[in-house]
Amino acid sequence: MKSTWIRKSAPIAVAAGLALSMSACGGDSSADAVSSSCTPKHTFTTITPGTLTVATYDFQPHVKIEGDKISGVEGDLLNEIAKRECLTVSVQSAGGAAAAVPSVQSGRADLAAGDWWRTTARSKVVELSSPVYLDQGAIVSKSGYKTIAELDGKKVGSVVGNLWNDQFKQLYADSFSVYQDPEAAFSDLAAGRIDAVVDSVGATTARFQTNPVDGAQIVPLEADTRIPVSAHPGQLNWPTSKNNADLTNALNANIEELRKEGIIAETLKKYGMDPSAAEVGEPDLL
Repeated sequence: MKSTWIRKSAPIAVAAGLALSMSACGGDSSADAVSSSCTPKHTFTTITPGTLTVATYDFQPHVKIEGDKISGVEGDLLNEIAKRECLTVSVQSAGGAAAAVPSVQSGRADLAAGDWWRTTARSKVVELSSPVYLDQGAIVSKSGYKTIAELDGKKVGSVVGNLWNDQFKQLYADSFSVYQDPEAAFSDLAAGRIDAVVDSVGATTARFQTNPVDGAQIVPLEADTRIPVSAHPGQLNWPTSKNNADLTNALNANIEELRKEGIIAETLKKYGMDPSAAEVGEPDLL
């Protein structure tokens, strides 16, 4: 599954299943015991008392599962919330992305993590938390293009499945190419066969950690009226059960505290993403 922000409506990737657990109270993200003197900030129930069960999968830079630790942007933020609520984090990754939201629906997990957007379809089966941060689109180029208008007259690529593809194709016709996989698109960018790739900040940031394109820059996509979907980046959230309003409310309160304290922006920056993604605007549904 790619994290392209316009495309993220349903996952297709499946990760290897491992049952992982780690503690988070009175310490960092390592497996420290929850202190008996820890006082939670909010009152709510979880499936297993004292444990926040998270259904997720390895999807960097949003979520990274390594040994008995969870990190990445979402991982770090959830560790911090668990610390404030005196909980141990238990990670369920069996079944990968395809099992995450169903695990919440069926009561096997308290919440789902892994770049889940706030969508109308999803809101019908699970409760949606407040937006955590934006899954921003990006213009990736060696020339540092900052707006869609600067792509006029250029050769532009994208990957199959992006919901913006039809609108770009209508605007740029034969100058816009849709690739079957990101490897081919970024290979052509590296070779100079195209001038830019339109992808997501998160997906490209993760890709460039191991397979960078020399000289390429990742610039968050600005809205352009000619590409209407560009005005609606996906708002990442943590789906919860419709039967646990107290948990959802506690998550929402923690999310807003982390935003006000600048922790969400700092965490995005830590993982190479633009801290402006912490400014989510009003809650929206795709």
